[in-house]
Amino acid sequence: MKITKVETIRSADRAYCWILLYTDTGHIGIGETYHRADPAEQVVHEFARNILLGCDPENIEKIWDRMYKSASFHGLMGAELRAMSGIDMALWDLLGKALDVPLYRLLGGRTRERIPIYFSGIYDDIPVEKGPLQDWSKQCVDEGWNACKTARFFGDFYGDTAGYISGTDVAMGARRFEWVRQAVGDALEVALDLHCAFDVPSAIRIGRAVKPFDPYFVEEPIQPHNPAALREVRQSADVPIAAGERIFSRWGFREILDLNAADVLNPDLAWTGGISEVKKIATCAQVHYVPVAPHNYGPLSCLALTHLMATIPNTRHLEFTTYHYSTWNSYLDEPIMWSEGHLPLPQRPGLGRAFSDSVLALPRTAIEP
Repeated sequence: MKITKVETIRSADRAYCWILLYTDTGHIGIGETYHRADPAEQVVHEFARNILLGCDPENIEKIWDRMYKSASFHGLMGAELRAMSGIDMALWDLLGKALDVPLYRLLGGRTRERIPIYFSGIYDDIPVEKGPLQDWSKQCVDEGWNACKTARFFGDFYGDTAGYISGTDVAMGARRFEWVRQAVGDALEVALDLHCAFDVPSAIRIGRAVKPFDPYFVEEPIQPHNPAALREVRQSADVPIAAGERIFSRWGFREILDLNAADVLNPDLAWTGGISEVKKIATCAQVHYVPVAPHNYGPLSCLALTHLMATIPNTRHLEFTTYHYSTWNSYLDEPIMWSEGHLPLPQRPGLGRAFSDSVLALPRTAIEP
């Protein structure tokens, strides 16, 4: 089997770059990356010309290594790594289709029958006031969710570029958390996403303030690129810390793990190297007894992570943003279904879905010999 053509398709809003790998056997693999997709698409075209065309797509590790060595001349993150991520996803989808098996069977078989997901987001149309927050949290539990994540408790205090938050604002954010606990007790795990908005002292103040309400984790309280500083927040605030959405490749995660700077890793499969790399990151985390709960922001990524998390023992919840649910499904030939806070394992070959007719009708850029 040889790759004969590579195509890219951009979503109408330009947020997604989708990749199609064609072969001389008639099989087609699909992958994606997203955000800053313009430069990533250019790198996909470069990899197509220099590495992919004419190669055997079954040699996924060899292709990944060639892309890595090529990209490392320019710094292995950003557009290069996002392009690699989407290509790697498409290679795995292609292999599953060629062998006529779902992806999780190629990755080691399942450790669970379905994947737990957490509800990501209290959306902007919900006021961060006692009544609406309590109604929202009760609705989550009634719909079968047992975990959620929100940036809204402290989201209106992000404005200070120095990362400072006042004691008054800390108290207000913690009070919002308390309202949710009053409404649903321990029936709902509640994680906080701080979007790297704060400095070390402020992050510690927030962590200490919300500790009585038992956060599932506090995600990215500071920028994660100084693991020693992140460890200081973890140790001083004494709450579980999550990091990884803005960390790239297993080498980026190594120091986080070595310094015990995080309790949960949340790599993004479409940004950090694809299926191949997230599986390696999860294995490294397992050595440190650290679970993974991946960041998830795309329809194909969601499918890939569903397969991957089925094969990884040290997983927790997969992020799931219901706000994008209908849009995601408009891109696919069969909707992603969820119920009671879980995703079922896809059983069709590869990722388990194809593109919808509306996606296939979009303009394409083809790279051929």
